[in-house]
Formats: sequence, C-alpha cells, structure tokens
Amino acid sequence: MKCLDTTFLIDFLKNRTEAIKKAEEIKEDVVITTTINVFEALQGFYFESNEKKIEILNDFLNTIEILPLNLSASFQAAQIRAKLMNQGKDINVLDSLIAGTMLANNCNTIVTRNKDHFERIKGIKVESY
Repeated sequence: MKCLDTTFLIDFLKNRTEAIKKAEEIKEDVVITTTINVFEALQGFYFESNEKKIEILNDFLNTIEILPLNLSASFQAAQIRAKLMNQGKDINVLDSLIAGTMLANNCNTIVTRNKDHFERIKGIKVESY
C-alpha cells in the first residue's frame, strides 16, 4: 500500500511528467491517500479558484481509498512530532498527521517530492519522483 502525498496529487493533476511516470510505475500497487492530503490539495485549488482541478481531484478521489484522521492516527501523529521535536528535527503538523494516519492504517510508503520531512519519520519509506 502506498500513500499519495499532496505533492503527488497536485503534480499528477497538473500533468507534470515526473508524476505521470511515477503513476505508471505504481499502477499495480494499492494506492491510498489521507484526508489531510485531500485538505491540502483542495486548499490550493480553492485558493486558485480552480473549479476544474477541484472537479478532477474529486473524480480521482472516488477511485482510491482515503484514510481518515481518527483517534489512533492522532496518537501516532503526536508521538511522531514530539519525538522529532525532541531531536531538533521538527516537521510541520500536517506532515505529522499524514504520517500518523498512514502508520495507524499499516501503510508505510509515501509517494512524494517532500522527501526531507518524511525521511525523518521512523517506519515511513519514501518513494520520490
């Protein structure tokens, strides 16, 4: 199972070559995303007032599983962020929530351009493109 990060969702919807190639590479894998990734992508498209991208994203999201932020994910995310803060390797809250949601649902691979943050998290494998 591979989690599609916000960077991938946006790049894929904008038909960026690297994301399209990665999509082809992982087409046989089970892919998911999280409600946090959906929020981040929608926020950007609403900011741009890009109704077409919102519609395309919604259509795409109907084809994959979307993992929710729940209590277990919240506990995981809080532990991840606190540990990284104590090590002086803090990441932003949303990335912590994404990682917590992933790990709470037995997903340990993320497809992203944001390697730096996710590589800091024990138990998360990063696939960049």
